[in-house]
Amino acid sequence: MNIVLVGSAGRCGIYEYSHTLMEGFRALGHRVRYMGVRRHDNRDLARHVRQVEHGDGLVIFEYEPGIFWLGGLVRAMAWVRFWRHKRVFLSVHEIAPEKYPEFRQIQWHLTRPVSLCGWLEVIKSVLSTVDVALRFLMLRVGWLLMGWLPHIVLVHSSRAVENIHLILPDDRKVRYTPLVVKQLEGDRDVLRQELGLPIGYFAFIIPGFLFRRKRIIEVIEQLPPNAELWVVGTESEYDPGYLAEIQAHLSKSAHRERVRLIHDYERMEQYLLAADAAVFYYADGYQSAAASLAVGAGKPCIFSDLPAFADLHEAGLVVHTPKELRQAMVQVQDLTLYSDLRERALRLRDGLRPHRIAAQYLSESAYADNS
Repeated sequence: MNIVLVGSAGRCGIYEYSHTLMEGFRALGHRVRYMGVRRHDNRDLARHVRQVEHGDGLVIFEYEPGIFWLGGLVRAMAWVRFWRHKRVFLSVHEIAPEKYPEFRQIQWHLTRPVSLCGWLEVIKSVLSTVDVALRFLMLRVGWLLMGWLPHIVLVHSSRAVENIHLILPDDRKVRYTPLVVKQLEGDRDVLRQELGLPIGYFAFIIPGFLFRRKRIIEVIEQLPPNAELWVVGTESEYDPGYLAEIQAHLSKSAHRERVRLIHDYERMEQYLLAADAAVFYYADGYQSAAASLAVGAGKPCIFSDLPAFADLHEAGLVVHTPKELRQAMVQVQDLTLYSDLRERALRLRDGLRPHRIAAQYLSESAYADNS
């Protein structure tokens, strides 16, 4: 079968996830190509979906609100389904009201300070009421169509399972599929030498974009003796200023000599393989492509107690408080526990190989044929 994946053209987790998934489809004998769309560019999206060919059998949209405008996505799925007569799958990585500009505009109206002039406030209130009604209608209709147009809606986290009812009244065409895990291989000590990193230290890593929800400063505070922490990634445009906060904290921290801020997103996989364990002490999240990548590198992990990591718990320790985090960072250095967690990570990695997850995507094809 010919498969088309539509996702982000930019450097992000969706882009990397989609390309790993493509490896799985190819391993199953399918032909697959990727359409990378510029972020929030409806024209670019429309141009790409018009390139869907007669021989293509399935079009999968890897969706996150930060990639596609709602209206553009709806038009694209309608074009592919009704004009090109293709099966359409919508793979939802994140969905929540606050991620949509219409919702944020409605909130702005509700929190706007009252005007000093009474008559001016009456006029503003009438205009605001109209604007709120229009935006509410646009958002609700857009969600309704986003849920109705695809034959199958795939979700990858328990939080997405809950929030998917924003667009669907029931679960009849919702399918849960874990995130694919890219298989990474490499010699730890060789990579450390190539990257100019010390071999003697036990090294923790926090990979990916720098978001406040990752609580990196809190992890730094709990770093145990005789261990390093590598923060490997880059600052996100969605959470500006956090890098400066981390640097300011490090300037006063007793751990500053054992914390490395490495702005090398392109070689994150090599740093993962060179590290000993990964830390994901998140305060919030749907799922984590970075955590899946750490499992792909066979690394034991430390997770916060979020449902976002439920599929990966086998590969690590789960903590609730900063004190438990510090204890886990000490415990994971025990050779017996470390070896056990590494074996679990490798076992989990094998179960989430690209071809296995791709097969789960395609297991719904029969349903799509009859829809």
